[in-house]
Amino acid sequence: MVIGQHLGGRVGAVNQRLIFDYTLQSNLRVLGQPLAPEHVSGLMELGVDPSRPLLPAYPVETYTAVIDFIAAQLWPGLPRDEAGFELGRAFMRSYRETLMGKAVLSVTRVIGPHRTLERMNRNFRSANNYTETRLQKVGPSTYELWFNYAMRTGYFRGLITEALEKTSAKALSVTLVASSTGGEATFRISWTD
Repeated sequence: MVIGQHLGGRVGAVNQRLIFDYTLQSNLRVLGQPLAPEHVSGLMELGVDPSRPLLPAYPVETYTAVIDFIAAQLWPGLPRDEAGFELGRAFMRSYRETLMGKAVLSVTRVIGPHRTLERMNRNFRSANNYTETRLQKVGPSTYELWFNYAMRTGYFRGLITEALEKTSAKALSVTLVASSTGGEATFRISWTD
């Protein structure tokens, strides 16, 4: 049985992957305020009306299209993966300005990189309804972090890099070691204490 809910003029299944509004808002802030007319029209074409309050949640497909749009607008000369990396970093800087971001990121400074990684599942689940992570320690300051769904791996690499740079991690390295067309991705994260 499919139970529906209204999302942006569409009815979607309850198990639909959704991104919460404040996550989308942090990406929109990266574009600068006020938004340029070409940004407004581009976002409208993707189903996001920046002139109105954001919906409580958006399908992940819409969010992915918005990420691609913003990255292409701000870093047009970079390959999509590298532009996504830059946007992931910029997103984290913008996210720090939200109430949720301030709460999450203030804790990471105190608990350091090891415990920040251990809390990654909780941190990502505050942004959406679907992220699952698994963390495997492979060395004293080396981990592999698996995501069930990380379609734009450059973007996720940027998120992780920016978040961990605000802890005590030194000589940080975040590399993609595996990904699938279904969205699964594994990153190797290492640093010196």
